[in-house]
Amino acid sequence: MVLSANKFAFIGLAFLALVAQPVFAQSDDITIERNSKIKVMVLGTFHFHHSSDQYDIMTSKHQEELDEVLTSLAQFEPTKVMLEAAYKDSVKFDSLYQQYRKGNLELTRNERQQLGLRLAKRLNHNTVYAVDYKLSWPYGEVMGWAKNNAPKFTNFYNNWNQRMDDYQERLYKDATLSEILQWLNSEDYRDRLKNVRMRRLELGAGSNFMGAKPISSSYERNLKIFANIIDNAEPGDRVITIFGASHGYFLREFVQMHPDTKLVETLDYLSD
Repeated sequence: MVLSANKFAFIGLAFLALVAQPVFAQSDDITIERNSKIKVMVLGTFHFHHSSDQYDIMTSKHQEELDEVLTSLAQFEPTKVMLEAAYKDSVKFDSLYQQYRKGNLELTRNERQQLGLRLAKRLNHNTVYAVDYKLSWPYGEVMGWAKNNAPKFTNFYNNWNQRMDDYQERLYKDATLSEILQWLNSEDYRDRLKNVRMRRLELGAGSNFMGAKPISSSYERNLKIFANIIDNAEPGDRVITIFGASHGYFLREFVQMHPDTKLVETLDYLSD
């Protein structure tokens, strides 16, 4: 009997569906239910202890602003607080948190403590999670090469950096902590970083690819950070990660890419 083209096509599709079924079933086994996805908020911040000459988080005014920020973030109801502290030092960092819970630790200016430990204690969490992965960043090597080989980029970068510093200095002087954090978590801020990263990428193109080194290093570091986040999260968790704002672009991207995580917009919980 000779099969018609239509019957042949139908049988072929049915066969493919049958063969593919175990593959799709296996994929479903490792993908959690939609309503159990891990919700992740990426809070980008500045380093409080590095900026104390411009913005001292320990003043009474700024402590009040910090308390307001913590109240806002608590509305997300995170089940886990994950911090820019080395994963290998998890036990050591958690011991600091346990001391703080018992009232035996006076917090330093560091944002890991002022934001992270205080938020976790407010929510009565049993522990905090250190998820950072340290990796060398070849900034000096790349900028040294650019100075000798790409003065046009060096001028661009110096002007870009000065504008960013001037704007942030005005924020430190005139804005509330919530307003500063809103800026650091805005799309405009991420676009400015993306602009300089992509221009730097052009350095050494076609030869030593010098400009690819910083972004390659950043991707590797943040991928490993995200792996640590996933390793410490469970279905249904509501996770807040507190990192320097430059990590935000990468971590947000990875949260959006992973099938079991859902990005929570930080600005929804920082609005005045």
